[in-house]
Amino acid sequence: MGWDWFISIFLFIAVAGLTPGPNNVIAMTIGFNHGYKKVLPHLLGVLVGFPIMLLLIGLVLRPLMKEYVAFFLMLKYISIAYVLYLAWQIATTSTNEEILSQKQIKPITFWQSVAFQWINPKAWAGALTTINVYIISKHYWMSLSVAIMLSMLSIFVAILLWAVIGKQIKRFLMHPKQVRIFNITMAILLLIAVAMMLF
Repeated sequence: MGWDWFISIFLFIAVAGLTPGPNNVIAMTIGFNHGYKKVLPHLLGVLVGFPIMLLLIGLVLRPLMKEYVAFFLMLKYISIAYVLYLAWQIATTSTNEEILSQKQIKPITFWQSVAFQWINPKAWAGALTTINVYIISKHYWMSLSVAIMLSMLSIFVAILLWAVIGKQIKRFLMHPKQVRIFNITMAILLLIAVAMMLF
């Protein structure tokens, strides 16, 4: 483990964390519809859920994936189906002014966010790439620990950044029609993010 390894894994995790993906699009949507404070359950959920996922994949699932290929392929399609449903929910969110003003659109909760990591294709892709490419067998625990800490830092910065972007965009979107366009755009970005991980 040297500086070349650290810089390499740092760049990978930073780019993976900051680029558009389901977690970031959700953060942006919450920031837009509810403000900064309401994104905290989602932020904490990702901060807890993804490191646990990364740790378990590194310790348990990696050897099992070679033996149960069909099972993990089924999980992949279930994940895709859920993200498609999530995109539909975002795209069809009501834009009635009264509903928007009362903020009746519920943001994702902490536990939903934790669970969502297991059906998030980008999270799976990031975790599997990290384990297979960047974890060093000779320094397994040390490299895995560094990967988890870097992931948590990247998640913290990315979720807050995308929530801020969502909040700031709202200043320019004052009418239901504009909000509808925004939500549909976010749904499309969610689908593109998933497609990028699959193809």
